[in-house]
Amino acid sequence: MSDSADVCNICGSAYTLPEDEDLGNLPRVLLCTHIFCTTCLRALESPQNVITCTECEIETSLCEDGVDGLDVDSRIVGLIYTARMNTKKGHSGGRWKSQMVKSPASTATVYTQEIAEVRPDKCKVLDEALTKATENLNKLDSLYQTLVNGLQAQLRKERSRIIREIDDAVDKAKSILLKRRSLLLSKLSAVDLLFSAGQKECKRIEERVKELRTAIQKARHVRQVPSLGTYCNLDEILETLHIPVDIESYDMSSLSLRSGLSCSLQVDSLTECFKNYLKIINKDDDLILEKITVEPFQCQVKSEESGNRVEVWDNLSLGAMGRNDTKLKKTRPQKEFPERKADTGKFITDVMEYTDACPEMVETGHRTLLPQPRHKDKHWMHRRHRKLDKSSTSHPKLVHYVMVSHIENPGNFHVRYMTEHKSAHKLTQKINAFCSEESSLFTFSDEIKIDSLLFVWWKMDTWCRGKVTELCQKGSIENVPKCLASEVSRLCFFFLDHGFSKGLTIPSDKGLCKLNECVRKPDAVVLAEMNAWIPMAIKCSLKDIIPSDLVRGWSTEASDEMRSLLGSKAVEMLVFGDEGGTLLVDLKKAPMVSLREHLVFMELARFYCPRAAPGSSKPLLFYPPVHPKRDVEVNAVLSHVNTPSDFYVQLVENMEYLLLHSKLQDCYGPLAADSELQIYCPSLSQACVARYDQEWYRAQVTGFPGGRMIDVRYVDFGYKNTLSVKDLRQIKDEFFALPEMGVWCTLADVSSLEDVWSDEACKELKELVENKLVTVVAKKLVPVTRPVPVCLFEITDDGTGASIGELLVGKGLAVSSKRALVKDPPSLETTVWDPPFEEELHVEMTSVSRDSEELKPTLTLPTCLKDIRVRVTHVTSPGSICVQLLQNDCHLNRIHDILKNLHSKSEPQEMEWEGEMFCAANNTGVWERGKVCSVSSSSVAEVLRCDFGNMVNLSVNNLRPLRPDLIGSYLLECNLSGIRPAGGRSTWTATACETISQFLTGATAIMTIKDPTVRPVMISLFCSNRAGQNISITDFLISEGLALKERKDASLSQKAFSEECVLNGENTESQRTETPPQSPPIPSPRFNPPPESVKTHAYPPPDLPPCGHTVMSISAISDQGVIYAMMHEAVCEFDRLRDRLQQHIKTLPRQKNYKWKGVLGCAVMGTDMYWYRGHVLEVIGGHVKVRYVDQGLVESIPVCHVYPVVLCEDVAQLCIPCQIYGVIPIGKGWQLDAVMLMKELLLGRSVNVHIMEHPEDPRGCVTVEITVDGMALSKIMVHHQYATMGPDFKSQEEYVVKPPIPDLDDWDINTEGLKEPQPVLGVYTQFKLPDGKKHFSAKVKHIRSPNEVFLCVLDATGNQQEGSLQDALECVNDNTGNLSLLTDFPIDFPCLAEYSDGKYYRAKLLGFSDLAPTLKLLVRHVDFGSDDSLPVQKLRQLPSHLLHIPCGAVYVRLAGFKPPRMNTEQELIPYCPQWSMKAMLEMIDLLNGELTAVVISTEPQLTVLLYNADGSLVHTPLVEKGLADYDRQL
Repeated sequence: MSDSADVCNICGSAYTLPEDEDLGNLPRVLLCTHIFCTTCLRALESPQNVITCTECEIETSLCEDGVDGLDVDSRIVGLIYTARMNTKKGHSGGRWKSQMVKSPASTATVYTQEIAEVRPDKCKVLDEALTKATENLNKLDSLYQTLVNGLQAQLRKERSRIIREIDDAVDKAKSILLKRRSLLLSKLSAVDLLFSAGQKECKRIEERVKELRTAIQKARHVRQVPSLGTYCNLDEILETLHIPVDIESYDMSSLSLRSGLSCSLQVDSLTECFKNYLKIINKDDDLILEKITVEPFQCQVKSEESGNRVEVWDNLSLGAMGRNDTKLKKTRPQKEFPERKADTGKFITDVMEYTDACPEMVETGHRTLLPQPRHKDKHWMHRRHRKLDKSSTSHPKLVHYVMVSHIENPGNFHVRYMTEHKSAHKLTQKINAFCSEESSLFTFSDEIKIDSLLFVWWKMDTWCRGKVTELCQKGSIENVPKCLASEVSRLCFFFLDHGFSKGLTIPSDKGLCKLNECVRKPDAVVLAEMNAWIPMAIKCSLKDIIPSDLVRGWSTEASDEMRSLLGSKAVEMLVFGDEGGTLLVDLKKAPMVSLREHLVFMELARFYCPRAAPGSSKPLLFYPPVHPKRDVEVNAVLSHVNTPSDFYVQLVENMEYLLLHSKLQDCYGPLAADSELQIYCPSLSQACVARYDQEWYRAQVTGFPGGRMIDVRYVDFGYKNTLSVKDLRQIKDEFFALPEMGVWCTLADVSSLEDVWSDEACKELKELVENKLVTVVAKKLVPVTRPVPVCLFEITDDGTGASIGELLVGKGLAVSSKRALVKDPPSLETTVWDPPFEEELHVEMTSVSRDSEELKPTLTLPTCLKDIRVRVTHVTSPGSICVQLLQNDCHLNRIHDILKNLHSKSEPQEMEWEGEMFCAANNTGVWERGKVCSVSSSSVAEVLRCDFGNMVNLSVNNLRPLRPDLIGSYLLECNLSGIRPAGGRSTWTATACETISQFLTGATAIMTIKDPTVRPVMISLFCSNRAGQNISITDFLISEGLALKERKDASLSQKAFSEECVLNGENTESQRTETPPQSPPIPSPRFNPPPESVKTHAYPPPDLPPCGHTVMSISAISDQGVIYAMMHEAVCEFDRLRDRLQQHIKTLPRQKNYKWKGVLGCAVMGTDMYWYRGHVLEVIGGHVKVRYVDQGLVESIPVCHVYPVVLCEDVAQLCIPCQIYGVIPIGKGWQLDAVMLMKELLLGRSVNVHIMEHPEDPRGCVTVEITVDGMALSKIMVHHQYATMGPDFKSQEEYVVKPPIPDLDDWDINTEGLKEPQPVLGVYTQFKLPDGKKHFSAKVKHIRSPNEVFLCVLDATGNQQEGSLQDALECVNDNTGNLSLLTDFPIDFPCLAEYSDGKYYRAKLLGFSDLAPTLKLLVRHVDFGSDDSLPVQKLRQLPSHLLHIPCGAVYVRLAGFKPPRMNTEQELIPYCPQWSMKAMLEMIDLLNGELTAVVISTEPQLTVLLYNADGSLVHTPLVEKGLADYDRQL
């Protein structure tokens, strides 16, 4: 074949291969698979790097290599190459044939003879070789065929899998769009507000119609009965009837009003989102292989292996690169990267470093919606921003974070990408390396120009790139465009990589030497390299916010708040657009703090225009409160009362809230000042934790009153409060587990006397229910958005509590609404969940002769009520068991099929769901009958499954209206007969409910109905156990100690339901009437089995610590005064031990009759339903008195909660019994008051304990000395006269005891050796200031406000006269061990207080500053005037010789000025808000210097005038600056 074997379809030229310097004319393939020559394709190339095919007109985008980057058709190239090889072989064969013809005949003869001689051996070898080659060829053919078939099968399998995953991803995207549609539809409620004018006109027409109908009715009545005319105003009725209708007076413009709302689809943004979130990735090394876009296919992935060479083609869209907008770009061969077979993590790291150094190789952009900037800086900025998007798209593990490098104000700041950290480090190294060379120094001939790039020394021997913005020459103050380096006097640079400007002044005497110290120049090579590096700092501005004060602009507080919030940490940046080379962004700090919203909330900025509601998901809310069941009595307390129609109750059945509250305090108490949980910008309806009365509670944000205050509602109480944003904390997910505990209620059957409730009625209701337990009965089921109508009853001992509503009515504070209720038709409801159930049940019972083939939507009881096979669907308690009759399974399946056919392909209907509405519900893909109980604000409905009995939470989109002929239920609610709750309770315990629910739910059982006339139906139930035996559920509960047999008297026995009458069809009522009265039955003798004898040993004694000082936690104090303490290690071990105990006993063991006489160690179930180790003390009736061996507590526990078994014997007792050392209780033992005092002082605290002596018995009491707040417990007990000192202890130390109260008895008390009580100290003496309006030198020691200071008088030398005081204080501080602690705390009491330098100074008490957790007192240092809050340990008694020295500072008021009438400053003094902090700081500066004072008044307050050294008043500059006003009242 010749070189022209194939030709181009456009020009007809033959394809040629490149040869030497000839580039050739290769065939190249377009995206549409058509082939043309390179020359024609170059002619077809457009300026946008796009080629349009001449045959099919499909566009092909080119990469940066142009036409040379297109694929070459390998088939045509192979044909050309084969033709060329055949041509060369033909020429060589001709030359060989000519030589053979010209050779002599003798040579041929010799050659033939040689072949004949060697032919046999060679033929054999050749035959063997050919045979072997044939076998190899067959093997290769078979291997090739296997490989080809396997590759095709694997390819089809992989393609099918990927297509299936793509379809799944598209289905998920469709579901997201459907959810978005539902969200948008939910926001259409705002359209109603646009037509408010039309609605007002409708109300006007309705009022007019109502008035006219009333007049017509009255007129008709008067016409029928003329005597009624005397009881009404006939003229007014006639006037109403004759009023004409003026159509023009009604505004009908609303009929043509349009809302102006529309729905738009951002196609470009959606395209970019699909580019980023719908990809095909390689799971092995997390590298992206291919992008899938919604645009026309322009992306190819080709992989050709030639050695280790791999080429990757990628689809790029460089909007700012000129003609490279939509062309295909071919990256460098990947052989320069590390091999993948090594370490995948190392490979990814190396790729990141490689792409960071060479951004032009890997940058992949996207079509931007922003206008393309033209100048260089904008181009750099957008190119680098596209690079970051590429990195975040190609590597899912990278996070789009930036760091703020410089802040001018919220409208002008610069950021740096965190992904460019390595690039910045490399750039800094290059700049530092170049600046260390001499070629970077300026010479006298060098010039500096405006906008030139130089290197500027910044800090820490670091050189940075700087752009010259200002240039001043020596002898001139104006900027010049250029000048010699030696003539520069001042330079101003803009740091390209940091975003801030810096000025540099060059002294005239140093010149070029000083310039070279701070500035260096780049040469031509370095300058070209630096221009290739884009600036690291990106100029940004917060979008759509403006200063709060447009006149003053951005305040320094806004910039400072922005710096304090962002700091130097990485933050997330969201880009909205570009304006004038500045990115419009929003910065978000983890977890959810938006900088824009934070500044607006802090009132430092405001939005430029009203913002639409954010499209993000709704905030996480608490679960709605659990409403009490209808007509069921529950105990509750009223947590908050607004009015009788608006109050909140908290049910007391659930004790989990106490654990939640305790956990809240533990979690947020020590973190009160932690900024990690601080809420900076709360949103409406946000769930949070709020402070109230020094404790933390769950709350929800309800409003923003302004002034950085927040309106919240405490969801567990219903109380609303306004507090500062500083008192809010983020709530952790674990505190969402419990629903809201405060149930919104209203009093049923009563109403107010007027339109609103009177204050007397509200006050009376609060007095009736305050701090009392009441009984609550719900009268109606309502949605969670409405209050529950309830009746409240007082709880009394005899069970006849009065109704709260009736008490209000009796006192004339409310009116009863029962009369209106009586007139209503009686309701057919007999159960909460299915009103027509009972009515239809009776109908079905009486109509037995129905057609069996007819669909029965409701339950029909069989004729025989014995041994009915049922399926248990839901169990609430032994008194509420929901079952299905197995004979109704076919009807239930038909109901489900009908609902599926009706609603499986239907769309959600827009209707308002309310309580008591029947519906068809889609529960986990199955359509069932349901009944709506309530609907929350988040479009989630609580639905009762009519055929199963349990509640489910479903979206309203899964609900459809139920056909009336399908309304009904196949469910029967039952109650186990013959049993009652154990423990003397009126309700079933949680253990009983949990046990029977776990045992019966989903099981098949046999049921016998005892009484079908009551609801729930009285039954007996039998279920098979694991051995296959049918057991009675009633007997099972009794044997487990969870229930007791029900006691019935004779009257109840006579009224029992007769099963035989039901079976025989007899009239039960007539039989009861005709039955003569019978004598009460004689009970049979009861047989009690003998008690089981059991013995257990005691738990091992505690491990006693060695004698000496230690810290212990007091866990309990017995009535005998024994103190039980635990070491710190024991407290930690106690938590681990409790978890081990729960693993030993999973549930309550079976109760038996034991002999407790031999039981010592046992297991006890506490009130928190946890198991603990105990020690039996005595048995009292049905209770056992036990002591918790690990805590020391003593309780009387029911026998059913005590189990005679010893658990965890390897762990010794954790608490140590202790007794006080050296004291003897008054009387035979510790009195009750003494024990109560010890409990108040010690219980739950960690105290210092000095172990004095170990007992001989390891279980005995350890003798200890306990110190409480620096005082021995023995002293406290002796001081309160609860004990006396022991005989051996009296001689060691003496105690001051108050004298006994005089009594008629003659007490023989020895007062010898007691110290006399110390005299009570007086108050300090104040030194007198010179009077007579004489000037005296003074010094300000402390300033409280600009016009309130503490002065001291200076002598002639300018020193304070305090020599004797200083000497006395030095002597006291040298002997601090002799100072006694302060024990009395009256106001203005003199004392010594420890300062921050560790020394004691004179002070006086002002009051108590803190009481919890540590007692602190507010003191004032009388010689300085400053106040301090100190604990009791830092206060000492004042020696009497220091009391008579006058105070070193006296409080005075400065005259001549007062606070300004109009204070424009934002920051004020907290304790003196009429003065600003700026005035305070200015006054501090004015008071530093030589001052003289003049006393102008001593009454009612000491007032002076202060003068400077020049005789001017000190406060004059303060008034001139507008920070104060002159006070003319002198």
